[in-house]
Amino acid sequence: MSNDHRSDHLNRREFLISSTALSITAGISGYASQTLAESVPRSNLDIPGTDALIPENMPKEFSLSEIRRRWKKCREWMVRYDFDALLVPMRPEGNADVKWLTESGPNWVVFPQAGKPTAIYRYGDEDDDIVDFMQGEIEIDVGLLNRSELIVNAMKKAGITSGRVGVGNLSGTLRNDEGGVSYTTLSRLKQALPRINFESAADLLMRVKLSRGPEEIEALRLSNRIGELGIKASVETAAPGVPQRDVWFAIAKAYLDASGEPPGRITIRAGAEGNTANGKPLNEIIQPGQILSETLSAQVLGYNLQVNQTMCVGRPEPTNWESIFRYNMELFDALVDWAKPGRTFADYSLFYKDEVDKYLARVGGKPYIGVVFHTGGALGDGPRMGWSRDDENSDLVLEPGMVFSIKPRVPIPGLATPSTQIGDGVLITETGAERLGRRIIEPIVIV
Repeated sequence: MSNDHRSDHLNRREFLISSTALSITAGISGYASQTLAESVPRSNLDIPGTDALIPENMPKEFSLSEIRRRWKKCREWMVRYDFDALLVPMRPEGNADVKWLTESGPNWVVFPQAGKPTAIYRYGDEDDDIVDFMQGEIEIDVGLLNRSELIVNAMKKAGITSGRVGVGNLSGTLRNDEGGVSYTTLSRLKQALPRINFESAADLLMRVKLSRGPEEIEALRLSNRIGELGIKASVETAAPGVPQRDVWFAIAKAYLDASGEPPGRITIRAGAEGNTANGKPLNEIIQPGQILSETLSAQVLGYNLQVNQTMCVGRPEPTNWESIFRYNMELFDALVDWAKPGRTFADYSLFYKDEVDKYLARVGGKPYIGVVFHTGGALGDGPRMGWSRDDENSDLVLEPGMVFSIKPRVPIPGLATPSTQIGDGVLITETGAERLGRRIIEPIVIV
């Protein structure tokens, strides 16, 4: 396993000879719940370069050349799929598809193989979010009702009245195999354009975005770095007796202060898996010795990349927690090392499962077999990969330019929930994977 994924300042041999977890003095004697404004850091987690993470240093928008790169790439993929046009709707679970094509939030995008796309908005003022340089590049139409008529008009204007047209969110969409396009809308399109064969474009719209351009990679790199500020805020705020909501709001403030954008995801919980909080601040009081589980992401230009790290809040620590976390560190390194161009996602998930199975066969416990890859990007981007997700693993192959989080979870024998988890973004390069985070990954006990 590689020695250099956790920090430039601490190699594995130096770390593993240490026999204790990082102990952070919190000074909780006589603690009384305080508002966020009144609270003060009880400890600190140093992460290099955090002073530069301020809104003034964030990119303000994607460039016109980046949008043109996406359009060119999309049209190349349309040729592969034999689509004369794409009809791309806003999805209830995320805006990833329409955002990638327009950097705005229309209800529908009509994207022909040649010529100007058309963005269809529900209200007249919604097109204000089209950045200035796009105004001459894309047609705008507005309609609160009868949007199928606007789609038909845009198709006819583009000269598309026959052939094959791909429809986003029609079927095979991430976590929704039956899709979500309105029956009424699709029926009206078929009636108005009977010579067109409408097919699902969900697969194309997922795959075309997986290998990112330089501007997207930079946004995701910054998202990961800001995401780590959430872990820092947790270390500096969490303590026995503190309400979970205080930690939640500290993370939210850290993200807003750094990027100027709303958080992508903050779901944390002590004594249970973080996702069970459903992204909400809770009134639950953190108890001594509980494991704090987190799934966090910050937004930069609307792009997100998840970070995760469990930590123990107070003592006594659960039996086996530290040893399992240290194994998870080794597993994380192995997963980063294994991620090389040409390998399949399915094989990656199998490698993960085999490694965990071998370890837990020695120490006991039931393996977690869910997500191990989580694609970085806008809300709704996929896939999310892991053993037991064969529909999302499919035949996808790792390629340079792909960006995703690696987030292995390993259960703690004797503890029902939560598991240990480490998550950080990686960029697939020509030769392997580059970890995007800068924090030192190590066991943390806040005492």
